Amino acid sequence: MEDDAAARDEEFEAIEAIFGEAVNVSRGASLVEVRIPHPQGGGQEVMLRASLPSDYPSSSCPVALLYGSHLSDDVLVWAAKQLEALFTPGEVCLYNWVEWLKEQELLWAVPAAPSNNHHQQQQQEGGGEEGGGATRGSSARREAVREVEALELLRALRVTSGEPYMEKKSTFQAHVAPVSSFDDVRAVMDALLSISKIRAATHNIMAYRIHTPGAGGGGGGGGGGGGGAFLQDYDDDGETAAGGRLLHLLQAADVRNSVVVVSRWFGGVLLGPARFTAINNTARALLEQMGLVAAPGGGGGGKGGDIATQWQ
Repeated sequence: MEDDAAARDEEFEAIEAIFGEAVNVSRGASLVEVRIPHPQGGGQEVMLRASLPSDYPSSSCPVALLYGSHLSDDVLVWAAKQLEALFTPGEVCLYNWVEWLKEQELLWAVPAAPSNNHHQQQQQEGGGEEGGGATRGSSARREAVREVEALELLRALRVTSGEPYMEKKSTFQAHVAPVSSFDDVRAVMDALLSISKIRAATHNIMAYRIHTPGAGGGGGGGGGGGGGAFLQDYDDDGETAAGGRLLHLLQAADVRNSVVVVSRWFGGVLLGPARFTAINNTARALLEQMGLVAAPGGGGGGKGGDIATQWQ
C-alpha cells in the first residue's frame, strides 16, 4: 500500500508538470481530471476523469469516465473500456491514457456543436457545410457503435484475450475461443477484426483444430487417439510460416475444438526467427492460463484440452 501511494504521488507530480493547467488533481480523493483539447486545434474537447483505487498501480485499474459534448454516450463508453484494457498491473497509466485519447480519430472526427446563430444561418442557407460535418460525425458514431457491438459479440463467442507481450518494440497478443465448425472460426475472426486495434495489427496469425469424434477418414494428426477426424488449418496473414508453427503447437499439445489467433504489431525492429518463438510463446501462455496446455514442469502430461468442455 505504501508503494502504491508513493507511485501515485509521483504520477500526480509528473502529470501536473506535463499538462499544467489542463489537469486537476485531488490527492485526498485520489481523483484526476485532465482536459484534452483537439490535437489539431479544433473546437472539440474531451475530459478524462480517473478515480484511482488504493491498490493502484500494483493491482487495480483506475475507473475511467469520459466527457465530451460532441460525442455520443456509445463512443464515450467504448473509449473508457479501451482505456481500461490498456492498463497493465504494476505500471502507472494516466499519461499513456491521455496520449492514446489524442490519437483516436473517432473522438475528434465529430464536429463541435455550432452556436445557435451559426446553426440558424446554415438552416437559412440550406445547410451549408453542416451536412458534410454531420455525415462525418454520423460515420464516426456508427464506427464506435460497431466496435461496442463487436466487443459484446466477442464475449458472446467466449473469446479470451491474453496479456500483451512486447519483444524489441513489437507487441504480441493471443486470443483463444471455442469452435466446432469452420463457420465458428470465421465468426470469431470477423468479430476480432471488427475491433480497430486488432484490425490495425501488422499480422493476425490464426490456427484452429476441430475434432469430429467417430467421423472416420484421415486428417488431423498430432496424437490424442480416440478415433474420429480433425478439421484443421491456419492462416499466416503475411507472416510466412507462422500459422503452420502455431497449428503445430495445437497438434503437439492435442488442443481440440479451439481457434488461436496471435496479433502482432510490428515495432520497427526486425526479430528474425525469434518472431516465431514470440508468437508461439504468446499463444502457449494463454493456453496454459486457460488450462488447455500443461505448464512446463506442471506434470500431468498427456493430451491438452477441449476448450468447448473447458467453458461449459
